[in-house]
Amino acid sequence: MKEGKNEMKKLLALVMAVMMILSLAACTKNPEPPSTSAPSEESTAPASDPASEPASEPSTVEEDPYAGLNKDIYVDKEWTILNAKHDKEVTITMWIPNSATSTMGTAIQALADKFNAEQKEKYPGKNISVVIEFQDKSSTLNEKLQAAILAGNNPVISAIGVSSVPLYEARALDLRQVFTYDELQQQSQGMMQYSLYNGKYLLNPYFPSASNIIIYNKTLLESKGVTIPEVEALLADPHASDWTWDAFRSAAKAVTDEANGIYGFATNSLDPVGMMFQQGGALYNSSVTELKFVGDERFAKGLEFWRSLVTEGCMLNPNSRSNHGTVIVSEFYEQKVGMIYTTSSNIVKFTEEAKNAGFEIGVLPFPKQTQFFTNQGGSGIIILDNKPAEEQEAAAEFLRWLNTAENDAYMCVVSGYMPVVTAAMDEESLKEVYAATPLLKTATELMKFGITSPQGKAKAACDKAINDYCKLIWSEPDTSIESIVEQVTSKAQYEIEANQ
Repeated sequence: MKEGKNEMKKLLALVMAVMMILSLAACTKNPEPPSTSAPSEESTAPASDPASEPASEPSTVEEDPYAGLNKDIYVDKEWTILNAKHDKEVTITMWIPNSATSTMGTAIQALADKFNAEQKEKYPGKNISVVIEFQDKSSTLNEKLQAAILAGNNPVISAIGVSSVPLYEARALDLRQVFTYDELQQQSQGMMQYSLYNGKYLLNPYFPSASNIIIYNKTLLESKGVTIPEVEALLADPHASDWTWDAFRSAAKAVTDEANGIYGFATNSLDPVGMMFQQGGALYNSSVTELKFVGDERFAKGLEFWRSLVTEGCMLNPNSRSNHGTVIVSEFYEQKVGMIYTTSSNIVKFTEEAKNAGFEIGVLPFPKQTQFFTNQGGSGIIILDNKPAEEQEAAAEFLRWLNTAENDAYMCVVSGYMPVVTAAMDEESLKEVYAATPLLKTATELMKFGITSPQGKAKAACDKAINDYCKLIWSEPDTSIESIVEQVTSKAQYEIEANQ
């Protein structure tokens, strides 16, 4: 027995020695650059659970809105910049996921026309010409662009959704070849979090909007005796705010008058990402290779909250009519909806319609459970690297030109998007818009509640599957939440495995 113990001691000593040698060896190696495939999981949830803090002593310390931003792309401050040689005329095509008559389409076409005119004057006979081609909607463009890349007939520059970055990693140019270090520092660092993948800056977030926000009819809510929090106070001290799920649901119920077709709230979809983050949880790990909500009771709790908005008469069932998403906007204008779930790109239009109808609107983040959440929506611009060098150089020159303060401000003024270049907010044209429509500036400020988005090849497919299957809470009201969670989990896991 004693001999056995001695042998065990020797074995343990040997193991410990080997581990120490391996550890020392690892320390002497040149460290690998930190991965930038996505920020750490810690960035998608607070270090501590706000719910565990004493309610009587809310924290007043502001969290860094960009605390989770992965800045590894700045390790090297100098890199090679693509510059057009202007030794011959070059025509490039840009795809846009919208119509020519949309505000986005109108703005980008006007900018392209201005760029082309300046080029012809500056480099006669050796100029760059940009042709804009509209693809109607993001899903159409995405499918078409991926097919075009495989066939080798894609445009050299295109807009894509901010969540689609990983799908284009193999072909998207690292935009550090377009912008200098100083120029990147002048871009919104919070928005860039959606643009980084595997150590590269792949997407210029030129058409950003704040999604997951609420535009509300202040006049209607006040007439029903509903007190809505002041957004300035909420922004100043979000920890102390009582704008919670329960408060929101109570406000929506107070406004609802089903007999007259009036509802306190309207949306065309629910938001699983938001509902988890608002409770301190997450849907995925940072690379979207693992589901984080499996076995997490907060997921079911979130679905129960969204279902209660229908069962308790706070809103009309989104699945009750095929054109619900379009109709609810008109109903908001007609004061049949008190609060609507939308994006900042709609603020200008909503403000105009409200003014014409004689009511006042306001903007708030979607209510919290433990913390607020505002996501970045919209699109950005990529340059594809499978085109001739002169086309890539021309696209780089156009993209740099778009990202000047003057031109970025113009895009914001016409389209309602948020500025990408921080200096754009100092342009008089944008100052005038913010003065006339201060809610646009407020929406930009709400991005302080933005999170570092997980990035992975399965994200787009998983997001769609989870959103589609979560809607069963409304289309199948008799199906248990538990059963729906099982279906959601199964489908999301399938998409993760299929996209490895």
